[in-house]
Amino acid sequence: MEKQFTNMRDIARSFANAMNLLRPETENLHQMVAYLAYNIADEMDYSDEDKKDLLYASLLYDVGIVMMPEKDAGGGRYYFKDFAGPGIGIIGDVPRLKGVCEIMKIAEPGEDADEDLFGADKYKDFAEIIHLSDRVAAMLDPKDAALNQVEDICDTISEESGQGISSTVVEAFLRFAEKEYVWMEVLHQPEIFLNYISDANVITLDEAIELARFMSRIIDFRSSYTAMHSSGVAATAVRLAEIMGMSEDECKMMMIAGYLHDIGKLKVPKTLLDKNDKLTDSEFNIVKEYAYYTNLLLKDIAGFEQIGRWASLHHEKLNGYGYPFRLSADDIPMGARIIAIADIFSAVAEIRAYRPGMSKEEVIVTLKEYVESGAMSGYLVDLLINNYDDIYSIRDREVRREGARYFASSVDVD
Repeated sequence: MEKQFTNMRDIARSFANAMNLLRPETENLHQMVAYLAYNIADEMDYSDEDKKDLLYASLLYDVGIVMMPEKDAGGGRYYFKDFAGPGIGIIGDVPRLKGVCEIMKIAEPGEDADEDLFGADKYKDFAEIIHLSDRVAAMLDPKDAALNQVEDICDTISEESGQGISSTVVEAFLRFAEKEYVWMEVLHQPEIFLNYISDANVITLDEAIELARFMSRIIDFRSSYTAMHSSGVAATAVRLAEIMGMSEDECKMMMIAGYLHDIGKLKVPKTLLDKNDKLTDSEFNIVKEYAYYTNLLLKDIAGFEQIGRWASLHHEKLNGYGYPFRLSADDIPMGARIIAIADIFSAVAEIRAYRPGMSKEEVIVTLKEYVESGAMSGYLVDLLINNYDDIYSIRDREVRREGARYFASSVDVD
């Protein structure tokens, strides 16, 4: 049995906070949905294991939103059934999240759920519980006293009984809603859902890689121009680490850092990711914040102490003019230096909204310019250049694999 590297509780907290960045219209949305869903299922006497699967699904139910066009102020909002389909494609092959994927299949018309994993009725209940919890979380106003809102919310949900949400699920919610403390907790202590996940819920290093790869799709699939970026960074960084002689576990940690180095970019509006022109100074200031958010999202995950620093410091420069921490060379760890070079290498080789991908010769010139300016390690850049074809081939294979998943997950939305 592989040893524990981290735990699902810390991963769940980090992923919930990351997903909240995508839907800022509702503060703590994913924590609120998870809290409500778990307790509705408890009212329906589902087992602890069933409720745990539902909890993870409640935190990640809307991963498919990254594939959807952003709605303007008058365009309403998306719900579970809208993004379940692309969400299935994004989660797909993550063993620890199979239950989440199967629940999504019920919400997506035309998908066949695995009835050996859950009963069909259970699937249906869980999809409806998430849909109901999402509706309730969206209706709550943090500026008003929680109890002032209960009657209207319960009336609205009651009207939907038998119309897209079964009476059994609605009745379970209404029973739970009778307890006054529920509304204070869901509005003011939404992270209380973490009490339902033991920190002894083991995640191995290999499982952490799979979860990080999944999260990288949420990060990258928001734009066709970045759809394969993190996979390319991860592959490049790992190969550089291998050439340098890092240990097997260090190389695996490097892969996680590569997959998650842009996680804070979930806070950056999609319009800036897709912009066909150079960013203005004010727009670039918005983008620059994301490295700080990467640090914020990763720093409290047990076992991620090095990974978080490698990932969040990739915009620091050896000459001290990087961001957001303006570190000097002595304070930038080797892992962060590797991610920095892998990030630039992958970015300049990719097709972006504002330019085509660079040729090998152009990439080499660009990397050398970074060295000459004092931003990057000449040793690491030389290492990449001397192994260019090998590293490029490995990177290309990985980005093609993720590209295939991106295009398979894409949906047309009217």
